[in-house]
Amino acid sequence: MITKIKNFWASLDGTTIVSKRELFLEIVAVALTGLVLGMLLTPKKTTTIGSNNSGNGCNCGNSGCDDIQAEDEEA
Repeated sequence: MITKIKNFWASLDGTTIVSKRELFLEIVAVALTGLVLGMLLTPKKTTTIGSNNSGNGCNCGNSGCDDIQAEDEEA
């Protein structure tokens, strides 16, 4: 098995002409593969950006908003 690996490694010393398009596509394929593997293999994060408040004005569950609306209707 080790001799096969050494023979394969020695065969990689040959010179090969690669077009610019092929080289570019190989780099893009390797980069995208690394990106996908990185997303799949990283542990899930629980980072939250924002405060998770509803922020809907009077629809936020505050009873004070109903009092303000009632005062506006009376006036």
